[in-house]
Amino acid sequence: MSDLRIATRRSKLALAQSMQVREMLIAAHPGAEVSLVEVTTSGDRDRTSPVTTLTEVGAFVRAVQEAVLEGRADMAVHSCKDLPVRGPEGLVHFFPEREAPWDVLCGHDLESLPEGATVGTGSPRRKAQLILERPDVVVKGIRGNVETRLAKLQAGEYDAVVLAEAGLRRLGRSRDIAHRFSLDEMVPAPAQGALVVEALAGSVSADLLAGVDDADVRRSVEAERALLAFTKAGCRSALGALGETNGDTLRMTGFVEDERGHRRAVVEFADGHHAARALQAELGL
Repeated sequence: MSDLRIATRRSKLALAQSMQVREMLIAAHPGAEVSLVEVTTSGDRDRTSPVTTLTEVGAFVRAVQEAVLEGRADMAVHSCKDLPVRGPEGLVHFFPEREAPWDVLCGHDLESLPEGATVGTGSPRRKAQLILERPDVVVKGIRGNVETRLAKLQAGEYDAVVLAEAGLRRLGRSRDIAHRFSLDEMVPAPAQGALVVEALAGSVSADLLAGVDDADVRRSVEAERALLAFTKAGCRSALGALGETNGDTLRMTGFVEDERGHRRAVVEFADGHHAARALQAELGL
């Protein structure tokens, strides 16, 4: 077996995620030699644009994908919610793991958050649902990786920040979680918490990745991403969706806020694409 090279961003979280995939591959294919190829993306270089805009145009994934397409790496690891629904031809996706998909509040829990508190998030989806729970708070945009955002919280720039539980867990920072939003309080972003690994279709790497692909994660995440594709919504949209498998049934919960107000809906289907279409209809999108 030839050595396998994983393309990854240089952030601490991206490296932790790629190391996790590396360990999965070694466990599934004993004797495999797996190394990391660190790549700097345009999203890492751009410190001023809103993170929603950068994610929507693929600024955090394009350079990593190019490393695979150009033969400098055999596969690429991404946070799945960073991956645009339309990408380069010739790459196939594998879904090895999904950490807890929930949003969390760091700094205060929802009840102890002072009246009029400043809460950091750059996500319209998080902002819309947070305001429904605490209409008194002031939501302020924030940029930077997990450590940077927590540092800004510690420095007193914010009273609290909203982050993804998955990232905190992968970095060993679960202790910073003050409040975990329930599904009733905040529907996560489509694919939040899921890892996706890309490889060239028909390659040896793709064959090896098939051994770590999780069928239930794939089913849920593909349905959530299908909703994004059907609605043409991006990270600048206040849209949330979570698929949960239970045997043959896929339960999808959705949230949206737009000029017509906010709406929630729940559907259950066996087929993920049918569930996504039904949820689109229920949300009026």
